[in-house]
Amino acid sequence: MMLAVTALVWTPALLFALGFGLSHLTGCRVDEGSAHPCLVAGIDIGGLLYTLMMMGWLVILLLPFMLLTVVIWLGIGLRALFAAWLS
Repeated sequence: MMLAVTALVWTPALLFALGFGLSHLTGCRVDEGSAHPCLVAGIDIGGLLYTLMMMGWLVILLLPFMLLTVVIWLGIGLRALFAAWLS
C-alpha cells in the first residue's frame, strides 16, 4: 500500500524531471505560455514536452505529501535497521 501511494505522489515529479531533461537534451524551448514546435527525428514533441513540464505545478501541490512519504520510508528503514541490529 505504501509503495503504491509513494508511486502515485512522486509520479508528477518524475514526469517533470523527464520533461526537463528531454527539453535540455533536444534544445527545445518550453515555457508555461504555450507549446512550441520541437522536431526530433521528424516528430513534433513540443506538446508532449509542454505537458510533462506542466506537471511541475502538481509537484508544488504535492510537496507536503512527498515529504511525508520520505519521512515514512525513513522510519521504515530505520525500524528495519534497528531490528536487524538487535537480533
